[in-house]
Amino acid sequence: MLLISRKKTRCLKNEGDVANMARMLGFDVVVEELGSNVSSVAQFVNSFDVMMGVHGAGLTNMVFLPDNAIVIQIIPFALDFPSDVFFEFPAKDMKLRYLGYKVSLNESSLLKKYPPDSEVFRDPHAILMKGGIHSYKIYFSNQEVNLDLARFKATLLNALELVFS
Repeated sequence: MLLISRKKTRCLKNEGDVANMARMLGFDVVVEELGSNVSSVAQFVNSFDVMMGVHGAGLTNMVFLPDNAIVIQIIPFALDFPSDVFFEFPAKDMKLRYLGYKVSLNESSLLKKYPPDSEVFRDPHAILMKGGIHSYKIYFSNQEVNLDLARFKATLLNALELVFS
């Protein structure tokens, strides 16, 4: 399993814990922030059966996965639509198996940055409709995730079952 590391935006704050849990379940896990040398990245990614990461450009490297590999996308709060369009639908078109894990509000850093009654939580669709720059500042560049390991475990178990099916 390749766990794509992100350091700037939409970071997985408990990346080490997620990797350790995946190892305990039986995955051989490599945590890596992918570079820009396309040839070496392609060869590297192609050696994995499972690739996992938080929604972002690193997941585009799924184009280098072998047929029937598994893509696990961690979907930050309110980013369902772009996650579907940019990764879920293309993954399926590329003969990859796709699992999406939707981050709950309790797993998002947004909960500590905005008041509970904020439109950010009440109506994310309205924020997204205000345009790219506005929604980007809130949901894309200002959100980190800290996965609930007990909840996320089901996704990893599902991926493990797919690996052996």
